[in-house]
Amino acid sequence: MSERGTNPRLAKGLKLDLIERMLGLRHKLKVHDSMKVPDTHEELASSLNARWEIEDEIHAIEELLAEDRAEIIAERREQLLGGIVKKKKEF
Repeated sequence: MSERGTNPRLAKGLKLDLIERMLGLRHKLKVHDSMKVPDTHEELASSLNARWEIEDEIHAIEELLAEDRAEIIAERREQLLGGIVKKKKEF
């Protein structure tokens, strides 16, 4: 079972959806950066707020993917160590 409690590992389809979403958001940031610098403080504040919302979503997706990857690595490690222990017992 997962270390995240009742949440199972991310399904492959969900992972792909999250990666696609993250790539789209990164592109949106590049477009945002290429736009003209805002003229007023209000426009700048609005622009910064929009950028931070995009960055926050990217970070949230990255954290979900990193947690899932850490789980997969831990499982693989247990499998490898289990295989090594079994082989040693056979000798």
